[in-house]
Amino acid sequence: MKTKNTVSTFSVLIADDHEIIRRGLRSLISDYWTGVQMLEAATMEAALVETEQFPSLIIIDVNLPGGNNLKVIEQLKLVQSNAKILVFSSLNENIYAVPYLKAGASGYLTKNAEESEIITAITTILAGSRYSSRNVKENMFNSILGNDADNPFTKLSGRELEVAELLTKGVGVLEISNQLNLQMGTVSTYKLRLFQKLKIKSIIELAEKMSIYEK
Repeated sequence: MKTKNTVSTFSVLIADDHEIIRRGLRSLISDYWTGVQMLEAATMEAALVETEQFPSLIIIDVNLPGGNNLKVIEQLKLVQSNAKILVFSSLNENIYAVPYLKAGASGYLTKNAEESEIITAITTILAGSRYSSRNVKENMFNSILGNDADNPFTKLSGRELEVAELLTKGVGVLEISNQLNLQMGTVSTYKLRLFQKLKIKSIIELAEKMSIYEK
């Protein structure tokens, strides 16, 4: 049986556009802790409004409608500079966790995480530390030590990764510049850099390489 812990002045904002995800997280958290204030949002606009209530923890899907991937972290921090943010995403951690942690997230979890790991992540972040899976920690250490040849995506900056993701979705340079609020020349530069870092020559190769590391 799960042990309940009473935590005073503990509030959580669950920001996800899928009701079943919000309901599941709400149930899990309330089953483990008592006295938790729950806030919810289904869009980025609503999440920013709820962030004004200064929740103790923000659990967010970065693909929330109205959001802009890595920009989501910055937007939340503008409202609450010391916000503790747990990214809860379907995006593969091998590619996306490190950029989000570097952007200021307090933790990163994939949506297939076990309940026990979700509880551990929340507890760790509320205690003032950062949380990531063992696999992500290894990727970060390898990146720091320069032993990241096995995962070339750790070499990409956050912006390069955003551009890579949009390119694989068939989005053109002009539309990418509009979505990310960048000059077309800047987008082209990011595209060139990521091609060089990944040692590829086409978007088809990019998509193939991303599919390998998303497995």
